[in-house]
Amino acid sequence: MIKLVDLTYYTHLNYDQPVQVAENHAPALAFASYLKNRLHFTFVKHATFHKYAVVNGVHYYFLKGLNRFWFVSVKTHQLITELKPDIILVQGFVFPLQVMFLRWFCGGNIKIIIQHHGELPFDGIKGRLQKLACNLANAFIFTAAGNAEKWKKRNILKPNAHIFELLEASTTFKPQDKTASKERTGMTGKTNFLWVGRLNANKDPITVLTGFEQYLQINADAKLYMIYQTDDMLNEVIAMFATSKTLANAVILVGKVPNTELPYWYSAADFYLSGSHKEGSGYALLEAMACGCIPVVTAIPSYQKIAGACKSVFFYPCGNAGALARLLGIVNNLDREKLSINTLDHFNKNLTFKNIADGLFDICTRLMTE
Repeated sequence: MIKLVDLTYYTHLNYDQPVQVAENHAPALAFASYLKNRLHFTFVKHATFHKYAVVNGVHYYFLKGLNRFWFVSVKTHQLITELKPDIILVQGFVFPLQVMFLRWFCGGNIKIIIQHHGELPFDGIKGRLQKLACNLANAFIFTAAGNAEKWKKRNILKPNAHIFELLEASTTFKPQDKTASKERTGMTGKTNFLWVGRLNANKDPITVLTGFEQYLQINADAKLYMIYQTDDMLNEVIAMFATSKTLANAVILVGKVPNTELPYWYSAADFYLSGSHKEGSGYALLEAMACGCIPVVTAIPSYQKIAGACKSVFFYPCGNAGALARLLGIVNNLDREKLSINTLDHFNKNLTFKNIADGLFDICTRLMTE
């Protein structure tokens, strides 16, 4: 049986118990339980404590660490050599010095995979170290191969770099009763749209609001509910309301919502809206699809990979409010119930934790036979 160590150099500073990490980061960790009897799988993580634990049948080793670029833990690499893995899956590109040390410490026979989580290439000496670290790795995982292009253009990844596609997360969200969810959330529009994400330039709320304002000309009864964790551009959003009474009456700024309440919001809404210019994956998109909420999103690589062959995900170009308005006009006349069923079916067949586990198992098997 192949031995795989999933290694995270980032240090979780906000927890003092293993179960806190497992529960709070479940979207990125819950796939592991589906690897039982297929891979000898172990998590190695960094925190404020030193501990071994078994959580939900999965082995975890926690070591003390620091979130410093130049920090290298000898104890971590000693532990990894004791575990004698065949493959080490390193989470993230942001600790290249540690990856270089990992290769030196573990030797050339162990396969190293680096998984991307939306980070961008460093500049200067850190970028050069990323290139050196990547030259020591055997393969790379991206949600979508298109996300690797920036790394190739910067010459950090070689043009022929061995790249696999795999989701970095999923969700346990389930669809809730639509009528009850509307009552619970207070959604009142005849057509309800939902935004879930930060109010920042990358998420581009201005383009979404501009396109939605144009769409209101043909569907004045539509409502857009905006859930956001950070409010960097809140003043700009409010300024748009001051110049558009139509927009002010149709958009509800919800703000923060507990994670446990989100399934009701996705289930109450008809459509999920996103204006993102880049995403390592697409957590909110996955949550929306898991609840049967029909996505209208930007045509970025990760979203396109998540959608796959699903015909119930609708795309428009980043930053193009006019294209968004026209697309909303099209989806406005489609069979929402059918689209919702197709969206949920696609999620259940292609985007679950089991799908991630299956994909990772296939990657490991292929890498060991090459």
